[in-house]
Amino acid sequence: MGTNIENTLEKGINSGPEIFSKENKIVFFSGVKGGCGCSFIVNCAAAYLARTKSKNIVLFDLNNGKRDSRVIFNLADDSIRDIGDLDSDFKDIDISVLKRLVVNLDNSLNLVLPSLKFEKKRIFESGNLELFFDILGKVFDLILVDFPFYLLSKDSFDFLEYPDKFVLISQPDLIAVSNLEILIKNLCPEKITNRFVIVINKFNIRPYISPSRIINIIKYPIDTFIPYDRDIEYLYLTRGPFPIFKYNLRIVKSMGDFSENLYNCLF
Repeated sequence: MGTNIENTLEKGINSGPEIFSKENKIVFFSGVKGGCGCSFIVNCAAAYLARTKSKNIVLFDLNNGKRDSRVIFNLADDSIRDIGDLDSDFKDIDISVLKRLVVNLDNSLNLVLPSLKFEKKRIFESGNLELFFDILGKVFDLILVDFPFYLLSKDSFDFLEYPDKFVLISQPDLIAVSNLEILIKNLCPEKITNRFVIVINKFNIRPYISPSRIINIIKYPIDTFIPYDRDIEYLYLTRGPFPIFKYNLRIVKSMGDFSENLYNCLF
């Protein structure tokens, strides 16, 4: 249901100053460690919302040096532009640059790919990330960011001020949940912010601890518990996130409900 990127960007160009005042929302997705399912959840949420909502949605992958999103969304051509190709001053980025950078998928989801080269990391330098979010916000209603957890240690970015929601993802084992509690305290040492959305992924896989114990450790409401399903994982890895929503399974319903709740909190 989303708008084709060409139409969206042309509208942004032709609408004049009004495009700069349009309201947009930014959501960060991050986990307490690699392999917790952060990319799976943000990719599925982006796919679901692109198919069911009329908002212009972009998925921004910040996992520098990884081709996960290229594989998942079947983008085999390495000549496709990515965020590492931005070699001009970020203050000079405009709509025409986005037209060359943003990948429009067949199902109306827009995608910004990470650089495949570690050395191309200007996006993380001296306020460039904030500038790029501002540019995306002039065109897109909803910006979903796959935000790797190691970036949370950077002091140059205000993680609580910029995103409207911060989705934190953890597996249900004792170590992961304990690390989640530490992460929340570090991100927000004075009080727990209502911008946090907590997701417990793969809650039906051992070793796990009970939901009540999880809540007691992190002392914060859990938005949803996402179960694991081997068949859905295989479908996701081989055909991407869009086909999984054709199935009436517990994990699919959980992902759909989570995406709907997140959307309703934002708009």
